[in-house]
Amino acid sequence: MIITKKEFDYIKRKKEGEVFNLKVDFGLREVTVKKEKERVVFEGKVFLDLKEKIKENFCYLLEKEGMKKIALFSKKTNLFYKLMPTGDWPTICLGSVPMHKLPSPKKDTQRKIGFLRPYGVVLDTCAGLGYTAILSSSKVKKVITFEKDENVLFLVRLNPFSKGLFKAKNIELKEEDVIEGIKKFKGNYFDCILHDPPTFKLSPSLYSESFYIQLFRVLKIKGKLFHYTPLYKIKRGYDFPAKVKGNLKKVGFKIIKYCPESGGLLCQKWI
Repeated sequence: MIITKKEFDYIKRKKEGEVFNLKVDFGLREVTVKKEKERVVFEGKVFLDLKEKIKENFCYLLEKEGMKKIALFSKKTNLFYKLMPTGDWPTICLGSVPMHKLPSPKKDTQRKIGFLRPYGVVLDTCAGLGYTAILSSSKVKKVITFEKDENVLFLVRLNPFSKGLFKAKNIELKEEDVIEGIKKFKGNYFDCILHDPPTFKLSPSLYSESFYIQLFRVLKIKGKLFHYTPLYKIKRGYDFPAKVKGNLKKVGFKIIKYCPESGGLLCQKWI
C-alpha cells in the first residue's frame, strides 16, 4: 500500500489505542488501522514506526518488511526518479521536473485528450504513467503506446492509477524506444497521434525533424496530431512552441491551433 505525508500526519493526530479507517493508495483503497504507542498497525499485518521521517512530495510504499520511498537514481540515465503526490493523480518527476502540469495531473491529461479528441487507432508516443493511453482507450478502437525507460516502468507498476495500462484490452504497451519502434509501422497507419514527450533537454530526439517525418508518415491523411510543447528557455525569450510549429510545417503538417491550456499544438496531415 502507498501513503504520503498527508496520511502520516493524520495518523499522528489520532489517540493511542484508537482503531480507525484510513484511505491509502491515493484514496483508492480503505484499510483498518490501529495506533499503538510507537507504531501503527495496518490490517493487523503491516507495521509503521511512528519515529519514521516522512517528507513532503514523496510517496512511500508500505510492506511487511517496512517502508521505503518510491524513488530511485539510475546510473544508466543519470536521472533521479520519483513518484510524487499531487491534489489527485500522482506524477513522475525526472530530476526535479514533474511530467504533468501541477497541481492536477488528472485535469492536465483530460485537457490534452479533450483537445485532440482521439478516435480509431491511436499512437501514444510516450506512455509515462499511462494516463493519456488509459483515458484515450475508453474512446478509441486501439492505443499503441511506447515506453523505453525501465525506471519509469518500475514506477508505473507501483502506481494504482496506472493499472489500466495493463488491464485495458485495447492498449498495447511496447517497452522500447519509439524513435526506432515507429519505423516498424506502415504508412498511413494511425488515425491520431498523441505526442507528449519529456522536456527538450531530456529527449531532444523526440523534437527532431527526422522524428517528425516519421510521425507524418504513419499518420493517415486528415489524421490529427497533438504535440505537447514545453516552454523551453522561455525566461531567456526563446519561443520554443514557434520553433516546433515551424519544424512540423516543414515536414508537411498543417497547424490547426495552439492551446495554452493543454500546452500543445493540434495539427493535421494534408496531402
